[in-house]
Amino acid sequence: MARKGENIHKRKDGRWEGRYIKSRTAEGRIVWGYLYGKSYNDVKQKLIPKKAESGFYHLTDSKLTFEAFSEVWLCSIQRSIKESTYSHYCYTLHKYLLPVLGTLKISALDEAVLEQSFRIILSPADQSHKPLGLSSAKECLSMLRRICKYAAHLHLIRPMELCVHLPQEKKSVEAPLSLEEQKALRAFVLNAPTPRKIGLLLSAELGLRIGEVCGLKWCDFDWDAGIFSVRRTVSRISDGNCHTKRVVQPPKTRTSRREIPIPNYLLPILRNLREGFSENDWFLSGSEDKPVEPRCYRKSIRCYLIAAGVRPVRPHTLRHTFATTCLVAGCDIKTLSELLGHANASITLKCYVHSDLTRKRQEIDRIYSDCLRGQ
Repeated sequence: MARKGENIHKRKDGRWEGRYIKSRTAEGRIVWGYLYGKSYNDVKQKLIPKKAESGFYHLTDSKLTFEAFSEVWLCSIQRSIKESTYSHYCYTLHKYLLPVLGTLKISALDEAVLEQSFRIILSPADQSHKPLGLSSAKECLSMLRRICKYAAHLHLIRPMELCVHLPQEKKSVEAPLSLEEQKALRAFVLNAPTPRKIGLLLSAELGLRIGEVCGLKWCDFDWDAGIFSVRRTVSRISDGNCHTKRVVQPPKTRTSRREIPIPNYLLPILRNLREGFSENDWFLSGSEDKPVEPRCYRKSIRCYLIAAGVRPVRPHTLRHTFATTCLVAGCDIKTLSELLGHANASITLKCYVHSDLTRKRQEIDRIYSDCLRGQ
């Protein structure tokens, strides 16, 4: 229900309309901006960032709510982050934080209020969402701390240090493909190679993320140098209007922009597949119009793995497979980190390197054989 002073009303055509102060003329007259939606809540959510951009909210106002200030914070960081990151922040904020904290006054926040609110966010009594796992909980806590830090920076609240207990981590990491599975997958792909099938090897044998495979174009391949460049990634994000949109943007981090050598066995196969395509054609789709999206390519990957007689693992497990295979083969961590596009080697060790029983047995045998020779 629209409230007095919100400048939101229902039109005769059934749509909802909201207006905000867009600017002022030289004479000081208000220039109104308008936006529309299917419901009151839809328009309200669109209106908040517009008001934040135009400086509608008075940060010294004691009635300033957490919801309004969080939109001010989002506006302050929007230009420094990728579009997909901004969309994800908006989703996390509106899905988890605002239902609990949105109506609270910024001036009323303290450690006790925030910690109690965060416990509700972790496991809401109304079951508005499932209890958060460790990853989502960390994400929500990080965002809450950043918003509070920004509020303290503007002297709206005093600096606070939140002390909360996060849920325990539930390890459910898929095992990387075994050597036999890797051989079966390669044999399946090379038997009748296509760009879509080759994409599996780019993940399992060269460590690309699924969005990076979808973002490849034929112009990214340097045949003389025998390398290809990772320059973009494809993803689907929320557009803020209850819909989603496809975005093509730079890779995940600065170090994710990288050049990767093409294995000798794969180079002539790629050269042959290149015939008939232009430089600007997308590698997977084969046209200039639009790339294959990760959500569609996931289905193809699953079908290919099953056809190859391999476990239908998640696409990211193929990347895990590459990392583990490289380590077993003796690849140094720094080089592996650069191939994976990680910011530092600690990420590689923590997230992607899995030690299987065979490798553990080999290491034990090596250690004790060295000890016995030294006696």
